Amino acid sequence: MVNIDSLVNEWAYRCEKGYPDMDSPSDLRVLKTILKEEGITIPQFQQVISEQEEGPSKKELIDLINKVDLSPKALTRIIKVVKGTGFRTKTKDLLSKNGFTEKDFKSGDADIDRILNTITNSEVDELFNYLKNPKALSSFPPRGNLANQLGISSNLAKDLMGIEGTDEGGSNIGKIEIFLALVLSDVDNRKGGGDLNWKGVGNLEVKGAGGRAGQQGSRGSFVNGQNRIADKFIPQGEEREEFESSSENVYINYCLKNGFDYVTENNGDIKEYISFTQKLLDEVFFNKGLAKKYFSKAEDFKDLAIMRNKIFKLNIEAYAEKTNVDAFIFASATTGEYALVNIDKVGEAIDQGIIRTTVDPKLGYMWNNPNPNINLGKK
Repeated sequence: MVNIDSLVNEWAYRCEKGYPDMDSPSDLRVLKTILKEEGITIPQFQQVISEQEEGPSKKELIDLINKVDLSPKALTRIIKVVKGTGFRTKTKDLLSKNGFTEKDFKSGDADIDRILNTITNSEVDELFNYLKNPKALSSFPPRGNLANQLGISSNLAKDLMGIEGTDEGGSNIGKIEIFLALVLSDVDNRKGGGDLNWKGVGNLEVKGAGGRAGQQGSRGSFVNGQNRIADKFIPQGEEREEFESSSENVYINYCLKNGFDYVTENNGDIKEYISFTQKLLDEVFFNKGLAKKYFSKAEDFKDLAIMRNKIFKLNIEAYAEKTNVDAFIFASATTGEYALVNIDKVGEAIDQGIIRTTVDPKLGYMWNNPNPNINLGKK
């Protein structure tokens, strides 16, 4: 028969404060020891003790903070950790809701943990306060700053825009993609071609600073248009050798113009030349048959700067058709500046300098680098 009074007195005697506290894991451990010494097993009570022993209580944390001297900086760090830990499950649910789960990443749990840590170590309470009434991308002007449009702090925006990863297929999930899927009410993870699904519009592709509409230059084989044009239209001899070795003709616009000028001056077949170069350009730009939209008459081979811009448009439009993209958002993860461009407005965006390539404004694209970097232009 268990003497309850004796057991409670012994328990109180061994407790640090002189009396037992059911909210104190250490006091419960003392009781567990006493019960073991007496050979007493109470399954239900043991379960309560086990549950309480999973970790320290909130009270212990508060008591510890009250006992030690903490600088404002240290308190800020503690508050951030507490907030982040408290929001961890909620943040994981948010990621899952917007199409980012372990199975969507190459490294699975490791990637999710890294993303969770980034978010919860940021201003996570600000994020969830914002998400009570999130903005829609469809309400954004064509140009602006993402943090300003969302009405969130630059610190939160910078942390979230820096998140990136690798999807299960090994492709990059670039900076800004996860950020946009989390903070916009009408954007979530990809459901087809492109990077994200923009409800009501279609597939949205995110291009960070220096992104490309295609593969990086000099990777694998490329279309040597310089030699192909020479082989087709210039007879063997000195002129052909000069055309093939010309440093000018490594640039697509120069090569097309110089080839056109040669055919014209030598009474060649201009229609055949135009048809040939259309096929050549389509071969370079994903075989989508769009070259005839920009190079279909003699006038299209006259102005180098205009030709350069036409090649830029051809590159973007053919890439969008290849990847099933309906709109682009060009943005900087560093500054948050962006340009939102529907595919039917790409030509206007290029003409207005809203987006630009890093290639020389006059020389333009190269045969061995037909998909150069794209950046935001000046406002």
